[in-house]
Amino acid sequence: MRTANRVRPKTDFGIEVRLFTAQTGMTVKELAERSGVKYTTLVETTTGRCAGHQLIPIVREFMAKYEQKEA
Repeated sequence: MRTANRVRPKTDFGIEVRLFTAQTGMTVKELAERSGVKYTTLVETTTGRCAGHQLIPIVREFMAKYEQKEA
């Protein structure tokens, strides 16, 4: 008998966000605040509940700039 999988799998963008937060020690909430997007929308985008066609480029740009600054 198989049980229901209630955890929403991460999208490719969600995996990017998870890796970034793990490498930098930043929380997802901090990432949302620093990149200027809504936390709830960011979370929904990482699980595929929201398209995020405007949010994803903003967050990716912030992550790239943050990594360049830290390097």
